[in-house]
Amino acid sequence: MRTIRSLTTVAPGILFAEGPASNWTVFHGRGHVELVDCGYPADRPLVEESIRATELDVEALKRIIVTHGHSDHLGAARAYSEGSGVEVLAAASELPNVRREVTEQVTVADLMPVALRRGTIPWAVAAIRAGGLGDVGVPSAQAITADVIALSTGHRLEVLPTPGHTSGHACFFEPDADVLITGDALVTGHALLNDAGELQQLPTFFHHDADGAEASARRLSLCDARWVLPGHGPALRL
Repeated sequence: MRTIRSLTTVAPGILFAEGPASNWTVFHGRGHVELVDCGYPADRPLVEESIRATELDVEALKRIIVTHGHSDHLGAARAYSEGSGVEVLAAASELPNVRREVTEQVTVADLMPVALRRGTIPWAVAAIRAGGLGDVGVPSAQAITADVIALSTGHRLEVLPTPGHTSGHACFFEPDADVLITGDALVTGHALLNDAGELQQLPTFFHHDADGAEASARRLSLCDARWVLPGHGPALRL
């Protein structure tokens, strides 16, 4: 049974959801909800549970901003877009991946060299069961057109380009709360990592451009944040 690992209020109107295998952030206020990422497709009930935890209904969801176009971050974004008219945004250079005009995602061939590593096969099976191979592309996704996104909730997000994990991966910084959302540029845990609870990169084979991912991670380490909200692993208070 899929359950939320934890819900953490990191600042007024900012709720971090640590999902079964990937995470999302719920911004809420002024009667509106906006998400950054939304887990795997199978996490849709959990996403809606996290929205209700803010004492708002799912109908309050106005927009989903994605760090990158992997299935464990796009989740049910297409269903929300087509069914409820929810706007989906990503960095312009990430749109081909989000729309599935191209696919920058780990493949079975990428996993073969590490298939015997402890945890690889259980992780892969769980990812597939969660919808990791599903048709999650969002044809209607639009490009982020500003350096700072003003949210309908009263928050604002500074856009930090962090290419490497994917070509157009982006992170987001909420300056009023000093909250950094890192997607998969930096994580604090993953089924295929030995350590948990500290900032680190995913295994190299997950990255479209490993050198670029390392450079982006170094730049993020200079960001003056009080909270780091990663795509995988628990929230980290600095």
